[in-house]
Amino acid sequence: MESNERETHPSPVGPTDWRPPLRQTPVEVPPPHPPRPPAPRRSAGRWVAVPALSLAFGLGGGAIAGFYAAGAETTSASADVASVAAVDSASVAVGVVDVPSIIDAVDSSVVSISTEIQVRQGRFNATAESAGTGIVYDDAGHILTNAHVVEGATSITVTTEDGRDLEAVLIGADSAADIAVLAVEPTDDLQPAALAAAGSTGVGDPVVAIGNALALDGSLTVTQGIISALDRSIETDTGTLTHLVQTDAAISSGNSGGPLVNTDGEVVGVNTAVAASSATTTASNIGFAITIDRAVDIANGLIAG
Repeated sequence: MESNERETHPSPVGPTDWRPPLRQTPVEVPPPHPPRPPAPRRSAGRWVAVPALSLAFGLGGGAIAGFYAAGAETTSASADVASVAAVDSASVAVGVVDVPSIIDAVDSSVVSISTEIQVRQGRFNATAESAGTGIVYDDAGHILTNAHVVEGATSITVTTEDGRDLEAVLIGADSAADIAVLAVEPTDDLQPAALAAAGSTGVGDPVVAIGNALALDGSLTVTQGIISALDRSIETDTGTLTHLVQTDAAISSGNSGGPLVNTDGEVVGVNTAVAASSATTTASNIGFAITIDRAVDIANGLIAG
């Protein structure tokens, strides 16, 4: 992505400035047909999401305005269809993580999400594009993601691992828990993700984060790290998120709603927030995921209506 980078420095809000992924921030009006710049960050309380870039085109008057949200554009996932196979944990030597095997196990269970959002800019209406990630939840075509990924969306498109674009319907969202459930059709070739058992995750366990980082063209982005801490709580603009998994695996704009996966190819959490540096504090490699058992409880309630 080539562009003029513009950084917004948030004011400190407590010991660490948390940035919620996928919030909208107006930026300077770009020239016609500009290259997409990297996403700046903005303060949104203590919880910081990782906003990637989207361009919003004003309706009326030919006005053009920029907005920052979960990502920039719809991106197809991996170009090649990965077979779903259980990871042989015996093949993971001490200190060595077989990341390709983990990817093979979950690739077809991770989808890219792109949305359109109608916003008001002065006298003009505008449509903003944003992007995030989702997890195939079951055989009925339900997709698990963050509530902030689809907040205010007027249309939602899910792009599968094999490159199909499917129109999605929002089943329900719990903003306080930052969990949402979508539904897509057809459900052919959608592989539900394997979910880790509650309590099976420990500090120091290797993990991999997979998602639609920065809505980059091509395959999804994979990063590796460990479980840094358990049972974390952070304040958000909609309430408090509790019992979070902390990880040092890199989580970037567009990763929101994607899986944090263990060495058995099981989802242990739903990536939701990262810590951001401010004028008075420095944060590095501190990301948070909603535990999968908490996400499942919320998702089942939303599906049941």
